[in-house]
Amino acid sequence: MTDANESRDTRKKPTGVAKWFYQSPKWIYRSRLGFVFGSRFLLLEHTGRKSGKVYQTPLEVAHYDDENDEYIVTSGTGTKADWYRNIQADPAVSIWVGTKRYPASARLLPTDEAVEVMKGYEEKHPKTAERLESMMGVSHDETQESWTAMMEQIPMIGFTPDRG
Repeated sequence: MTDANESRDTRKKPTGVAKWFYQSPKWIYRSRLGFVFGSRFLLLEHTGRKSGKVYQTPLEVAHYDDENDEYIVTSGTGTKADWYRNIQADPAVSIWVGTKRYPASARLLPTDEAVEVMKGYEEKHPKTAERLESMMGVSHDETQESWTAMMEQIPMIGFTPDRG
């Protein structure tokens, strides 16, 4: 999975208190209390592309596609997020949903599909979507062209668990 927009990405990774806040859900999952998040969040386990270490990253689920059993997330810091770059190198990951851990595979959503997912997310969570878009430094004016331009900057990734 590659992204031609990587060089345009100027968003910064969270640091300090913001980083602690965004990472705090992983402690809840590690305490086997992930059920408090239901299916609104998941905990991604991925392998470092350079270190080979296993990392855990909590992510908000933008959409759950029950037909395909796929959890769709977005990278709030764009294509420079370490977890995003790690799954580009190795899309075989594990996800925690609630109290269950599953091996999973990852796929980058094509832009047109990402637009539809983001429209649905905005409809269900308008205030959260507004804050997310502001944090990412993107916006749209409701035209299809502006939606497409926005989602070309925001990677959306689907995780399909192996429940076998």
